[in-house]
Amino acid sequence: MAGGEDRLSELPDDLLRRVLHFVPLKEAASTTALSRRWRAPLWLSSGGVNLQTGIENVYFSRRDDSARFFSSRDTYVSAAARTLDTADVPVTRLTIRLDSDLDDSADEFLSWPPRNMDKVVSRYTNLLDVTLSHQAARSVEELRIVANDPAEEYSLFDTRHCLYTVTLHTLPLETLRALELTSCKGLLYPRQAAAIVLPRLSSLRLSHCQQHLSSLQRAIDAAPALDAVHLKSVLIDATEKDDAPPTPSPNTRRLRCPAATVLVLDSCKWEEKKYSHSYGYEVVVVDGLKIDAPRLRRFRYKGSLPSFSFSPQPLELEQVVLDFFGPANTWKKKDLVRDLETFWRFAGSFTNTKEMRLTVNHLEDIAVLAEARRVALLPAFRRLERLEIQGAHSTKDKAGAMTIVNMLRCCPVLAALRINLTKAKPQDNVSNEKRVPGTRIPQKEIQIAALLGPSHLYQCLKSSLTRVGLQFRLEKVDCLGVKLIKFFAENAMVLEEMYIDGGYKKLCEHMNPKTEKWNSKRRKSGATSFVVLPLKR
Repeated sequence: MAGGEDRLSELPDDLLRRVLHFVPLKEAASTTALSRRWRAPLWLSSGGVNLQTGIENVYFSRRDDSARFFSSRDTYVSAAARTLDTADVPVTRLTIRLDSDLDDSADEFLSWPPRNMDKVVSRYTNLLDVTLSHQAARSVEELRIVANDPAEEYSLFDTRHCLYTVTLHTLPLETLRALELTSCKGLLYPRQAAAIVLPRLSSLRLSHCQQHLSSLQRAIDAAPALDAVHLKSVLIDATEKDDAPPTPSPNTRRLRCPAATVLVLDSCKWEEKKYSHSYGYEVVVVDGLKIDAPRLRRFRYKGSLPSFSFSPQPLELEQVVLDFFGPANTWKKKDLVRDLETFWRFAGSFTNTKEMRLTVNHLEDIAVLAEARRVALLPAFRRLERLEIQGAHSTKDKAGAMTIVNMLRCCPVLAALRINLTKAKPQDNVSNEKRVPGTRIPQKEIQIAALLGPSHLYQCLKSSLTRVGLQFRLEKVDCLGVKLIKFFAENAMVLEEMYIDGGYKKLCEHMNPKTEKWNSKRRKSGATSFVVLPLKR
């Protein structure tokens, strides 16, 4: 509305239906009261049904509360059935959302076992099964189930927030293209069931869920066209089941995604139960997970340093995002030597990627200082053209500069590089002597160029690196960010553009005289000239 003019009602029906496709049921139904233009219930022909209800806290010891609780469940089912019955077109998008202050009430609302409580009996046991079994829901292409969507401050792996299960055979098998589950305690493949196939399923998203690895694998195997798998804050139990195929070796598991081109593992946790004669069953972290995704083109990982590997390596990777930053990071100083090897072994799974974004707590954590170790650990990213590195850097520890040198050595065809530097907290500073014994860099003023070693090891500086972006905080004239500016100006022979952000708006202007001086020397040596521009965040 603007100046009394109803512009919304002037939109064509097809566009209005598309908007109503995503609107909650109550709001969609109420649009018929807006004006004459809306009296025809367009929401019934939108193809989308968004069921949403709130659950009051209930004390089952009170008869009135019990009656009200069961009555609300029956009312929900009746309203859902009426909505699905009156749809004018096939329902292609179905959202079921449940909100409650207490997880126990939400769990009981969704799935209540048949029982008698003070002569109050629910007519329905599993509300999800009842809703999904409706004839109108059998044509759904996009299914989203959310129960108490957890806030970010919730514990990532608190299984109390996992409230319901979904069994594959209850889904619209022939039509389903996208499945998204939040706060689910199991996507199940029923035992002793005939082969289940989801021929059109291309996207699977699990968020804040609990999932057994064998059931997850069977769900993936049932979807031959599954293109994208997103797992966020999922607790995965890899304990072997009786009906699961045996693993090749103890403490090793495999996740197969044969058709996936996109795989996201965001803040997930993999564990299994081990039996010990001394302690009984104990939960341990899965070690040595193998991922089989040969068609993968985009991969994102966020969390603690994993002992994962890809077997075989994806051959056509376009983008890899690795984020070892934040509270999920569990690197321990006493394990830095082992973690260094684990990191570079994991990074070596992506030698075919064209783009990599890497975030670590501290650049020093992944620095390889000794030449012998560099030869043994550093992989060759032969196709990597775009690289972004972000991490804290200690002003007293020069190993952070060596991390950048290491990456340049690994990337012979690198064309675009961005480095985002943050300052480490004082309590996080750890000397290189503690990090890798016997390979400590002397704590004195070191020029980055002095760390390079033989020039033939850095092909990208001579022939491919044309664009560099540097983000840092200018605290003193000889900080690492300033040294990097000078280093790339003098050593990147085909550099064309340098973007800088030192937290000082006029830094680029102050760099102009130096840029002219550098360009004059570069032209004499046959190198290209470059410009300095402000970096856009």
